[in-house]
Amino acid sequence: MTAAQARVWKECATNMPWLNAAHRLLLRQVCILAARMETGEPLSVSSTHALSAMLSKLGATPTDESKVSHSQDEQDADERFFH
Repeated sequence: MTAAQARVWKECATNMPWLNAAHRLLLRQVCILAARMETGEPLSVSSTHALSAMLSKLGATPTDESKVSHSQDEQDADERFFH
């Protein structure tokens, strides 16, 4: 991962505590596209739509987060993969 991708990964892990190992590949794709956007690299319309769809699948939009069941008190065994 590039430094920009790692920053996006950490931001996602912080903002979406319900993520676990099953989300890894999807999160990796999010990191690639979001890092490109963060570094000023142009994104095509299809890439922007793909990023939006992936964020939605991860529960990263206000509407989709309400559909995610997660407990703030629950300790996830896969936590080490995200921090």
